Amino acid sequence: MTVFTDDHMHRPLFEKPTAELERPNEWSEPLGFMVGGMANHEYQHIGQQYFDAACHLVNCIKNRDVADCDVANPVLYLYRHSIELFLKAILQDAAKTHSLDTLAEEYRAFIREVSGADCPEWIVTRMKELGAVDPKSTAFRYSTNYDTRTKEDQWIDGEFHVDLHHLESVMAALKIALTGTFAMVACGKGTSTK
Repeated sequence: MTVFTDDHMHRPLFEKPTAELERPNEWSEPLGFMVGGMANHEYQHIGQQYFDAACHLVNCIKNRDVADCDVANPVLYLYRHSIELFLKAILQDAAKTHSLDTLAEEYRAFIREVSGADCPEWIVTRMKELGAVDPKSTAFRYSTNYDTRTKEDQWIDGEFHVDLHHLESVMAALKIALTGTFAMVACGKGTSTK
């Protein structure tokens, strides 16, 4: 029989910070998170958190701590959302959208504008590949995409295998490309809103 304590039932999850929560480093107790206020992060930092979380789950799979099929959607969502946030960190006036297709085209135009060169096609292709399966950032969360025409959730169209090692290396390459662009923006070669 499970016993629910008073803490389980009544203590708020989100509490005002107090001096007792201060700690000398991130590895010390009490373990927990700060949310809001000074803990608000910019897009590139949040994107890095999602990317790191995906990497940790991938390592758990590779270490056989968890079955790949048990965390497939979280891994894919974490990677996809990190890419979306990296793009939004780079782009000035990025569209308020979760569409990687739209953001990929904005990124392509941004690279052309700030460098005078074409964006490497593989970068746009990878973003659009993620966007084709998960166009509105719902497929990896719910296994469905909302069809605005029929006003119904639709299962992911088709069936696909994702090689874990390939996914990991492609996402690492894409992250390097995008964080390199962000570094260019931060050094004054472009502009960014976040």
